[in-house]
Amino acid sequence: MHFAKIVSMAALPMFLFACGDSNSGDFSNSPQSDLPKEPGKIDTIVPNNDDWKPIERDYSSIWQGEGTAENPYLISNEEELRKVAFYVNDSSMNFKGKFFKQTADIALANAWSPIGIFGKNPNGFGNRPFSGSYDGGAKAISGLTINDTASYSGLFGLTRGAHISNVVIKGAKMNVGSIAGVLAGLADSVTVENCTVESAEINGADRVGGLFGEAKYVTVTSISVAGAVSGTNNVGGVLGSVQNGTLTTLTNTATVAGKSTVGGVIGGSSSVGAESKITMVLNHGAVSGTSDVGGVAGKISTTKIERAGNYGAVTADESQLGNVGGVIAVASNKSAVNEVFNTATVTVKKVQNVGGVIGSLKAVTATNLFNQGEVSGQATNVGGLVGIVDNDAKLESGYNSAKVPDNNVSGMVAGKVTSTATVSNIYYDKTVGGSCLVVANQMGMVLPTGFATEEMKAATFVTTLNGTGSVWAIDPAKFGGYPSFSWAK
Repeated sequence: MHFAKIVSMAALPMFLFACGDSNSGDFSNSPQSDLPKEPGKIDTIVPNNDDWKPIERDYSSIWQGEGTAENPYLISNEEELRKVAFYVNDSSMNFKGKFFKQTADIALANAWSPIGIFGKNPNGFGNRPFSGSYDGGAKAISGLTINDTASYSGLFGLTRGAHISNVVIKGAKMNVGSIAGVLAGLADSVTVENCTVESAEINGADRVGGLFGEAKYVTVTSISVAGAVSGTNNVGGVLGSVQNGTLTTLTNTATVAGKSTVGGVIGGSSSVGAESKITMVLNHGAVSGTSDVGGVAGKISTTKIERAGNYGAVTADESQLGNVGGVIAVASNKSAVNEVFNTATVTVKKVQNVGGVIGSLKAVTATNLFNQGEVSGQATNVGGLVGIVDNDAKLESGYNSAKVPDNNVSGMVAGKVTSTATVSNIYYDKTVGGSCLVVANQMGMVLPTGFATEEMKAATFVTTLNGTGSVWAIDPAKFGGYPSFSWAK
């Protein structure tokens, strides 16, 4: 009978009134295809959603506060934190424009389900991001445990348009899939600042990081990560992969291990349109992988990286097409590199290009860089500063003071410099280099100049490096008395 198809709206589950991705509580953009499909029923019992209105909910029985910037919802225990996940994941409330603040340390007693879902949830509905503001209040969250190979894992699974600050996560243990980070799996158009990850253990697949697995159009400031981060591709101590990001003051002390595109701070960085910007980033953790492995970053494309340093040993296994760098494995596609250094050993086994600072430099200007870490192992091109300088790249102002292999494919400055590349104001320590080549394979270029160790530690050498600038200085207590940068420790 026809009247049997009419169902009271009061009988519908509450979450059916809040479907959609970034429009939680607003049904005007919720596609019918995102609703659960039960043949013969759903199209007849769910009314046309064009006229549905946002739902106003009373959370006074759940959290103290009003959700405003002046009077945020207060999170003081595990139950209250899990309620955030419940309302985002099961009731589609993204909390856009709402504010939360953590007021006490929280020890999670049970396995964690991330806040925010990418893809269908168990009820069949689409993406559920967290889009509000969460202030961790510098209070710790401990016991975060996820043992699930599904993608999009972390304290937050999916965040979009959110603001996250002052979060401290201690002792997280995650055995997960792709797009995974201790703070968030995917961060889209998110601002994050003053967050700390301590003693984390995260093991995943593609796009894995100590903070974020994948980040797009983000601003990230003042972050530190410690522990162990491992995955397969696009693995970073802080971020696995970033597109169109502005990143400032990131420090990693975690060990980082992966296969391809592995970095102590960032696995891979790229951008569409305006370049990504990375400033003041340091790595102290050991970094290992197979292909495109860097102490700070695996690959950068259309990215400006400035004031970056590596103190962690970099190791790469056999990969005949791979690149390895003490700071960056591959810098390409109109990126820019300035004021970067490496002090740690770089060890490889049968790779394509390896450099004390950069493995492969293509169509990029790299200025003001130095290396003090020994480069060893087998590669097609081995350089104290750069493995290969290619495709209109420019290498300007810098030096290498560390050992390289004494063979015909290794150079104290570079393994190979092609005819379209430019090298200027670059030097090396001839006391350390001994009989080693300066550039192993060079095409008509004037070879860089060597200085004795004592000459490189003199004020006159600083003047030579600076030219008309003032980037370089000498502090006898830093970097063995060789020239360095004022900000570098």
